[in-house]
Amino acid sequence: MIAQVLQENLTKALNQVGRLIPLRPQLPILQNLLLTTEEGRLKIIATNLETTEILWVGAKIEKEGELCIPAKLFTELVASLPQEAVFLTENRESLVVKSQGVTATIPGVSAKEFPPIPKSKEKTRSTIKKDEFCVLVGRVSFAAATDEGRPLLTGIRIKKDDGGVVFAATDGYRLSVARSTMSVGFSVDLVVPSRALNEVVKASAEDKNLKELMLAQTEDGQLVFGVGDTEIHTRLIDGEYPNFEKIIPRSFSTRALLDKERLLRAVKSAAVFARDNANIVRFSLNNQTLLVSANTPQVGENKIEVEAKIDGDGGEIAFNSRFLLDFLNNFPDDEVLFEMTGSLNPGVFKPVKDKSYLHVIMPVRVQA
Repeated sequence: MIAQVLQENLTKALNQVGRLIPLRPQLPILQNLLLTTEEGRLKIIATNLETTEILWVGAKIEKEGELCIPAKLFTELVASLPQEAVFLTENRESLVVKSQGVTATIPGVSAKEFPPIPKSKEKTRSTIKKDEFCVLVGRVSFAAATDEGRPLLTGIRIKKDDGGVVFAATDGYRLSVARSTMSVGFSVDLVVPSRALNEVVKASAEDKNLKELMLAQTEDGQLVFGVGDTEIHTRLIDGEYPNFEKIIPRSFSTRALLDKERLLRAVKSAAVFARDNANIVRFSLNNQTLLVSANTPQVGENKIEVEAKIDGDGGEIAFNSRFLLDFLNNFPDDEVLFEMTGSLNPGVFKPVKDKSYLHVIMPVRVQA
């Protein structure tokens, strides 16, 4: 392989695909990128076995070839080069990198050692609106589990619904559900790895002019996203996803209208005192005021009053502060509706006027 590519374009591409490199790979080869050439362009590929990202970079190709290169070393080297042309030459399973007086040789690995690249035929194909898709993922992905011991809950459920689509994620302690009239183009009821969808969102952000994403299902059950010059292939997660509709409370005894920023500041403040007490933060609703508090005997206690418009019985409930902060940092509106029925039932958070989104957090049982 002999190729010439601009340093700026190569750096951008390496930073993007590098996000997929696992910190603790199952196989040493997964710490490598596969460099190959195709149709007059340089193709860079990374995989964690669950998800594969393929990115094409404009280049001048003088000789075809392919080689695996250590991702971290190659990325750091290219980032240190001047913003000029970078010359890449494959030489006996090593890559020679040259640019303005700099010459470096990186030992590589045969491309045959790299995991097979998905090449299954497409079964269905459609286009979806980029901005709407990214909003849906952003509203639910933080609620997905990160514990690999429960692989089904690390995914996002995507289901075609009457007149649109539903995205849902839960880790067993919280639940986010977002609905949209976005047209998918074919019938879907899938559980897609949350990490893969987050990578699609990040890749989408690289191209401000991009309006639509390509979405396809392959014959071997993979999902493929086309994001400009990037393809992201991901395996689907098998299993029966929990019936999240049963988790959502259908009634409430207390409702409070709150300013999101004031609530966020209050929870952040209380969370400082909750760290050594299982992150427990208490809500007490009474007399048009929400009292947010935390108490750890060895650390101290903290109480913050937040103005609220409260209807109903009032009462107390406790939550994990981390779950509250995750939700509030991803909540899109200035005001948030909070609904509860006693201290042992789930709390529901939702926008004031938008019925397409809600977030449920399971309470923490605490002694009075």
